[in-house]
Amino acid sequence: MIIVLPHDTIARILDHATTTSGAASKAGSRRAPASEAGSALSKSIIAALNKAKKDKTNLVGPLEPGEFNTLSAWGRSVGLTKEAETVEAAVRASG
Repeated sequence: MIIVLPHDTIARILDHATTTSGAASKAGSRRAPASEAGSALSKSIIAALNKAKKDKTNLVGPLEPGEFNTLSAWGRSVGLTKEAETVEAAVRASG
């Protein structure tokens, strides 16, 4: 499945994923919840988002439908509710 996301949504998700996992690795066990949230995004999700950002196509994928569910759930868990809603709307629109 491939979805279309706005470039700013892709950038915010990537920025947060990078910041969250980077902060978690620097802080060690004190930031275990952030580490769990950061690790919730698989390498394939990060790679698809990076490719869409780099190519400026806004096309994210191909990913399995469940990976978009993971992305949406992760977004909500780290406070990116608007971005999670955007992912969900894009999945619905893609059929």
